[in-house]
Amino acid sequence: MNKKIENDAGYLWVFDYDNEEFERVRTLCLTDTNNKLRENYTKEKLKISDHVLFLIQYNHNNEPIAMGGVKEYTADVCRICNRWYLFPNSRGVWGKKAELMMAIQFLLSSFKEIYKLKYKFYFISMQQRNSKKAGRQLWWKAFTTMIHSLNKRWKSYDNGLVQVHEGNLASCYQNIIYMSYKEFQFEDWNPKVMSYDEHALRMNYEASLRNTT
Repeated sequence: MNKKIENDAGYLWVFDYDNEEFERVRTLCLTDTNNKLRENYTKEKLKISDHVLFLIQYNHNNEPIAMGGVKEYTADVCRICNRWYLFPNSRGVWGKKAELMMAIQFLLSSFKEIYKLKYKFYFISMQQRNSKKAGRQLWWKAFTTMIHSLNKRWKSYDNGLVQVHEGNLASCYQNIIYMSYKEFQFEDWNPKVMSYDEHALRMNYEASLRNTT
């Protein structure tokens, strides 16, 4: 796969192979010292081979705006916006409204290509940001409202955090919003789920371990 699709923000590049241009973009990502999840984008943690597709949105000056991939979990289930990242040139001085518009443009263009893959269950997941309060956090409510506005088929899973990575660390369980087709339901995927209260306790416990080392 190697496709470039023009859109209002610039163009979307869709690919599925290792290449020098992606490594250039990765280097730009890793220079962002404000990115708290920076290690997720290293060569060890972000591999194109782990994805069905990877997508990068560029602006009209050929600068990357946002990126993310499609990771298959089963023949029916995939995670989209995997290793999602919004580049600094779309943040900060542009202001929150411009940042949101850049993100929406990437999502709209990406979704058109991703839906062609014909999975029965698509989901987006993100970690809880802190453990001070259990439950759906305000930023996640705002994000799910925005995604739902793009397509009413998206549903937020509100009964806890879903395991999206192997292991029992708090970060392995995340918020998800999903879209299903052909009568495929969340229960058909049947992942492990952790309650909000248990997850908050797990986050606090892991934080206490870090503070004692």
